[in-house]
Amino acid sequence: MKKLYIDTSTDVMYIVLADKNEIIDSAKYLGKRDHATFLVDRIDQMLSKHHLKLDDLSEIIVGEGPGSYTGIRVAATVSKTLCYARNIPLFAVSSLIFLTSGYKGKISAFHDARRGYVFACIYEGNQVYMKSQYILLENVIKHTLYKDTMPVYIHEDQGKIDIEIIDQHKYDIKDVHMFEPNYARITEAESNAS
Repeated sequence: MKKLYIDTSTDVMYIVLADKNEIIDSAKYLGKRDHATFLVDRIDQMLSKHHLKLDDLSEIIVGEGPGSYTGIRVAATVSKTLCYARNIPLFAVSSLIFLTSGYKGKISAFHDARRGYVFACIYEGNQVYMKSQYILLENVIKHTLYKDTMPVYIHEDQGKIDIEIIDQHKYDIKDVHMFEPNYARITEAESNAS
């Protein structure tokens, strides 16, 4: 039961390959809005390194965002295409949980969304107390659920992965064509148009 985990919601691209719930390989690449150029090639390299093909995968788990609009589109598009082409089951999980899953305890996960806003969620183990959302940082800090949490700010040097926690939060995408990432906010272009 080989699984591929992908997240490109930040400047860091994460790819994890697991077999029987054990990580057999992982890679982290710092990009500059160029994940689309390298993601498919990096997946191919990782599979080839372990003498595997796409058909050997039993599922693909993708970080659905929130995060960089373009970044989450890259992971979503690649995952949907691979799953559709090879009839591989697709699962999605919050990128905030994906990228902080290796921390223990009650976690407040944050990713900078600029202008005083963050993408944030609060969870512990398999329990979600505040779903991933776009929110003012000061409102999260004032939130009663924030008390007694360990704040984890996601940035390029951060990120601990625990596939067991990711698997507890993933959900099945029944129709890959209908899967839309969690943007959590409208794009700047949409905001300027309204």
